[in-house]
Amino acid sequence: MMKDALEEAIRKYIDPTQDEMDKILQYFVVKDIPKGKYFSKSGQINNELAFIIKGCFRGYWEHEHDEISGGFAFENEFFCDISSFISQKPSVFGIQAIEDTTILYITHKEMDKLFLEVPIFERFIRKFWENVIGALVNSVNSFRTETAEQRYARAMQHPKLLQRVPLKYLSSFLGITPTSLSRLRKRK
Repeated sequence: MMKDALEEAIRKYIDPTQDEMDKILQYFVVKDIPKGKYFSKSGQINNELAFIIKGCFRGYWEHEHDEISGGFAFENEFFCDISSFISQKPSVFGIQAIEDTTILYITHKEMDKLFLEVPIFERFIRKFWENVIGALVNSVNSFRTETAEQRYARAMQHPKLLQRVPLKYLSSFLGITPTSLSRLRKRK
């Protein structure tokens, strides 16, 4: 049942045979990560690509004794530090469960094996990375061109962010202080 959601997510990008899909799904392993614990830490190699079954991840950077939230992922979304995962070099990004989280994951090494066994999976990963890169470019553009109010208005279009992400993380993600976020919330 857990793997049904993963299969649906993969089929949004590619259309493998059922035999190919069964092989793909066999490579993914279940892991539970309690609230507050880490999927990966800054300075370590992010060696796993996660698909979230239940819960929420927060990606963040450490800067001068502060944590800057860079993104969140919820159910039926993939998440990793793309730079560290692809390069297999230490990450500058930490990934923390902000709720009790259950994931299906595949390691970098297993993914390489899967590319050889089921070549269509490589197309899935390419299409997936293309979407991730597009989202990253949009995020950078948002910080360069939008006001805090505009970024907050966009965040309001994603109820999970507002309902499940603590204000300190959400304000950091939006590039504003918690006090400024409280003011924006009162105006809306």
